Amino acid sequence: MKKATFKKGNLQNDGLDFVRQRKFMREALLEVCNPREVILPMIQHRGTACDPVVSVGDSVSIGDMVGVPHDSSGVPVHASISGEVSRIDVIRLPNKVSCKAIWIKNDLRRRVSTKIHQRKNIDTLSLAELKKLLWQSGICGMGGEGIPTFAKCLKAEQAGVDTLLVNATQSEPFLACDLHHIRVNAAKVLQGAMALGGICHVKRVVFCIEDLWTDEIDALNKAVAEFRHRYLDRKIEVQLFKTRFPQGCQQLIIKALYGVELPIGKDPEENVKAVLFNASTCYAFCDMIEKNQPLISRVVTISGDTITGHNVLVPIGTSVSELLERVPGAHTAQRIAWGGAMTGVAIKDLQVPIIKTTAAITIIRKFEPPRMNCIHCGACVSACPVGLSPYLLNRLIELGQEDVTRDESVEQCIACGACSYVCPSGIELSTNIAKAAHRARRRGAK
Repeated sequence: MKKATFKKGNLQNDGLDFVRQRKFMREALLEVCNPREVILPMIQHRGTACDPVVSVGDSVSIGDMVGVPHDSSGVPVHASISGEVSRIDVIRLPNKVSCKAIWIKNDLRRRVSTKIHQRKNIDTLSLAELKKLLWQSGICGMGGEGIPTFAKCLKAEQAGVDTLLVNATQSEPFLACDLHHIRVNAAKVLQGAMALGGICHVKRVVFCIEDLWTDEIDALNKAVAEFRHRYLDRKIEVQLFKTRFPQGCQQLIIKALYGVELPIGKDPEENVKAVLFNASTCYAFCDMIEKNQPLISRVVTISGDTITGHNVLVPIGTSVSELLERVPGAHTAQRIAWGGAMTGVAIKDLQVPIIKTTAAITIIRKFEPPRMNCIHCGACVSACPVGLSPYLLNRLIELGQEDVTRDESVEQCIACGACSYVCPSGIELSTNIAKAAHRARRRGAK
């Protein structure tokens, strides 16, 4: 099988070789976190915020809906623990989003909503029933994009897509939450993907995974062989990708498979008639189908530059502080990132909650290299997967000439962090350029 990869912006041979750094305990069972309290922001996705439908003092069970959106561009929020609503206030997240949030104090009784139950006759669910379950599930893109899955399916259906892509490439160093689902229960990932494919009316489902993960590839192939006879109306494939970063970015997956550059603001549904879902998203929808369990927890990778990574099943809303209590020396780390090592956001306040799009908490213990002036070595240019000149963009930003950066296509930045990683001067290129790209896209939208 020919392995896919992006062509433009080839990385240096030794520039971003994370293969040797991605060591994980392949746990058959996950460690489960049981927090004393959770904080549930009313917007954990890209879209409209929810309105709280509970009050301080109310008692809630696991799976109870506590936030309801106004329209299909929002997703419901559910209680991830049982207990009492202790506070409703405004919170500001590390991604600069401010919204209302609900604090729930754990009663340690693990009371589960009566709506959560094992469903019989899954195969008899109609398309209308599947759509209703998807909206009620509260699922959004769990790979980090955060687009409401229900809204994404509606758009894909309207666009007439013919292919559903399952993103299991997970190329960022130290991350393995998606891979855990595939390794332990590939059948659930496949069944969730096929259900989403039914809603979108696709004729082809492709699982995208890097060639490094041989155990996970075997698990996927086994699941496809076992369930292929149930979906004779659709073609199911496993597509291998070369192991490199940032292979998991949507634009680069489309480039690798179709040879198409996605224009800014355009989605693959419109350009190549394909829709892309994260592997964890597919797994979560299977949970909703099988036992009517909405998105109340997710697998989070806890890893860093000096520790072996572990995957933990974490209730949505658990604070980073509580999650890291089990990691010796975590609070004295040089840096803690809310997300992956390359694309995460550095945080100082550890009371920030895990939300639906938080795939990892990364602990950086090693001292950072000293910062120097740019030496114009060109390493960042070679590392950029979308063909930008990061050193030039950063200099223009420093000089206050952001308008000029649009001529250099700053809005194409995908915030992968590759330029910062390879910079021998230790310059935070990615942070500055990603912020400028965001501002440029906002101005363009206006």
